[in-house]
Amino acid sequence: MSFVFVPLVVLLSALPVYFVFRRVSGLGHASRRLTALVFGLGAAVAVLSQLVERAVLAFTELSFEVRSAGVGSALLASFLLAAPLEEAGKTFVVWPLYRMRRIDGPRLGLCYAAATAGGFAAALGVYRLLTTPFDWVLGLRVLCQIPVHLFFTGLWGYVLGARRGQSGGWFAITWLGAVAMLGLYGHIVWGRGPGFLVAVVPLLVFVAVGAASVLREVSPDRATLARLHLPEAPRLSLVTDALNPRDQPLMLRWVVLGAFVNIGLMFVLLASAVALGHRLGVDFSAADETDMTSAGPLALLGAALLAAFPLAGYLVARASSSVGVLEPALAAALALACIVAILALVAPLGVLFALAVAPLAFGLACGGAWIGLER
Repeated sequence: MSFVFVPLVVLLSALPVYFVFRRVSGLGHASRRLTALVFGLGAAVAVLSQLVERAVLAFTELSFEVRSAGVGSALLASFLLAAPLEEAGKTFVVWPLYRMRRIDGPRLGLCYAAATAGGFAAALGVYRLLTTPFDWVLGLRVLCQIPVHLFFTGLWGYVLGARRGQSGGWFAITWLGAVAMLGLYGHIVWGRGPGFLVAVVPLLVFVAVGAASVLREVSPDRATLARLHLPEAPRLSLVTDALNPRDQPLMLRWVVLGAFVNIGLMFVLLASAVALGHRLGVDFSAADETDMTSAGPLALLGAALLAAFPLAGYLVARASSSVGVLEPALAAALALACIVAILALVAPLGVLFALAVAPLAFGLACGGAWIGLER
């Protein structure tokens, strides 16, 4: 049955690369030969990284799976081995093009980095399908890993091209952020039980919206996007401008007050979700990460948690009369940090879920604030 998934994995990895190449080649003169070359090199790097990972895991007796070696071992393997090694391998493919000035702008950076990630994701998926006993959960895990490799690698490739001749600080931040998110995502997908896979849904939504935003930036022709049926996401430059208003100083009091608003709404909506669940006969004690069919209670609580952020962002933006979304965004980040700190003390397993929903929660807070801005 794994042979059914092999062409599907390759197709889902290659199609986004082809789409990005078509969009960029008309605007940034992307080379078809270079795109194919980095796709193949990305695939080779994926196989090499898997061989290195298996050798290191065997030598150190670590494991990606919590049930095999415990939480600490799984976190170390994901965050300190797999994520940095895999991103370093992809960087090793893209960086020579940057040094040779074949990447002279964000469009070409996005194209070649995404092509590298596409080849990497395809080979990684095929390797795991052919070297691991197959079941449907394995197939789902392999498919889930494709979007995050494409998005986060494409994102730092975009920043790399945009920062040519300027400070490399943003590239370093973006690259480290990609490593952190891939480490978190990999731990959830490969380290936890199938029931915990519901936690990747918020991350996948964030990736989809973020990808649409970046594509709008490199392809600003709205008529073309409409013909391609792309989501009408805000352009990346508009998002960064809203997060960095130049005509108004930072209002710290609204950051603190906004954090309290976020936390208050979270508790209210979580309590409402629990009450609704009991009314509908949902058994919250039945949630088990080893059973995918028991993920309903976790999904209900997650939806309630996420609903608090756009509401809080809207309320803070309206009350503060802000011209940007910086205060609501910082308030959401502060609230998330407080929740993670509390969960680390009382329910460590909840920290993973909170971190998984954090990117989407942050984006929803910014979206709610955007609607509430005074224009």
